[in-house]
Amino acid sequence: MTQSLPQVAHEHHDLLLRHVDGLPGMADRLLTATAEDARRSLADTAAFLTGTLLPHIDAAERTIYPELERMFQNRHSMAPMRREHEEIRRLVGVFGTAVTEIGSGPVTLGRCLAIRRVVFGLFALLKIHLAEEEAYLRIVERAVETDVADVLAAAMEHPVGVAAG
Repeated sequence: MTQSLPQVAHEHHDLLLRHVDGLPGMADRLLTATAEDARRSLADTAAFLTGTLLPHIDAAERTIYPELERMFQNRHSMAPMRREHEEIRRLVGVFGTAVTEIGSGPVTLGRCLAIRRVVFGLFALLKIHLAEEEAYLRIVERAVETDVADVLAAAMEHPVGVAAG
């Protein structure tokens, strides 16, 4: 059975925010973690970013954003949110490259500091972006017909990837 759009959106954002809220702590722990613990933590975070966050972004762009653009009668009204998605994708790519480098080399202070910069950038952007997305979702929830909301909810029910610890 397909959940309602508010249920799907709330469930996804709760999951995303739990992990996003943990990013600063993970970044801080990199400075004192053993190499093995740092690699494990980075791998878990990478799994969340690529397995959960990026699919959520793709689903939002495919479903919610076109509906909002239709409602706002402007095909560019979601351009700022799409630009934020591009920056999130870029930062996830930079993070992935850094994780690969640490996986094949030493866990140095310089590499940890570089990863921390990326993580804190992602954290700041995601906190603001997800709050904005929540506001847009409330608009969609109130403005679309039930059958359209059901279609959007079904399309947003993408598989949730690996959860970071």
